[in-house]
Amino acid sequence: MSEVVVMIVRAVPQPGQTQAVLEVLQELVPIVHDEPGCELYSLHVHDDGDIYFIEKWASAELAQQHGQSSPILPALAERASPLLQGPPEITVLTPAPAGGAKGAL
Repeated sequence: MSEVVVMIVRAVPQPGQTQAVLEVLQELVPIVHDEPGCELYSLHVHDDGDIYFIEKWASAELAQQHGQSSPILPALAERASPLLQGPPEITVLTPAPAGGAKGAL
């Protein structure tokens, strides 16, 4: 297996829909926590209302498995897509830890 993968996913809600999107995500996210390889799956909200996931997966293969076969993603898309301005933006990162424990997710 490959090394750890960190992803940042940005979802842009329709105007006034940030809370509605959060309600969908907060209900569904705990299921992802139980998926193989999920080390971190955390929601954050920017001041402008955009929603960010910060994800950490044990390997690229397990992150890909989540993206392709997670039972949660179709339900998430069905409920959240009408509330979003478009599809989420996914950025995949390779960790470059520095400075000890505080320099890595």
